[in-house]
Amino acid sequence: MLEVRNVCKSYNKNQVLKDVSLTVLPGEIHGLIGENSAGKTTLIKCVTGIYKTDQGSVLYDEKPVYDNPEVKERIGYVADYNEYIKYYTISQMVHMYEKFYPKFNKEKFNDFNQIYQLSVDKRIMTLSKGQKMRLAFMLEVSKEPDYLILDEPTSGLDPVAKAKFFELLINEVEQRDIGVLISSHNLDGLEKICDSVTMMHEGVVERQMSMEDMKSELVKLNVVFEGGAGKKVYDLPQILRISNIGSIYSMVVKEYSEEFVGQLRNYGASLVEPVEISLEELFVVLEETKEAQEGC
Repeated sequence: MLEVRNVCKSYNKNQVLKDVSLTVLPGEIHGLIGENSAGKTTLIKCVTGIYKTDQGSVLYDEKPVYDNPEVKERIGYVADYNEYIKYYTISQMVHMYEKFYPKFNKEKFNDFNQIYQLSVDKRIMTLSKGQKMRLAFMLEVSKEPDYLILDEPTSGLDPVAKAKFFELLINEVEQRDIGVLISSHNLDGLEKICDSVTMMHEGVVERQMSMEDMKSELVKLNVVFEGGAGKKVYDLPQILRISNIGSIYSMVVKEYSEEFVGQLRNYGASLVEPVEISLEELFVVLEETKEAQEGC
């Protein structure tokens, strides 16, 4: 089990993480989302033992990660920017990983590369960002870690490569029961694979729940007002966002209830239909609501 317990971290008296806690269980994919500068990358660098926490602790099965080579061997880490020895070829990088990591599975690496098709004779300095990301993923997964920490792992990948990445990641979790912590702005991708989500804002955990509970926090509705929606509809406090195309209105609402549906019908709605809300739209609406409240 990966546990982050009440972690605080500052740079030059600027507090970036404020009492952050989260847990990732074996076999679980846990998403980490938030705006730029929310503290996600700093948290990940604490989780991987790159940064020492100012307060709190990061534990893997009750063992601290920082300054602990034994624990770090159990962690795979794919960074947003993966810097390797630029004059090395891919083949030389694989050989180096074989030396440094006793569990490194070269056969697995080769199997993955049958999919990604990177020439092992190419030097690191000649690879595109997307190719470096694929290489990093293959190298780290081939270490056969117990925990995989991913920071924007689809950055630089084309849509086909992204889909393949998520497929391979899910297969690895299912086959080896590893725990995954993944930070990404690709919310559509996270929505498809994550079991739970932590939402951060300015170094603070704002929400932390299962994906199912996260998506039930707000409800999206398609509502038909054949004569148009009047001012009373727009003034309903439950509505966080509303737009329309002709007589069909799309709403994102909080505190959804039969009483609220009754109000819409009293104001002229001929149809009220709940539809699935995406994680991306949920995140955007919550951010817009927070900004509006902070501006008051």
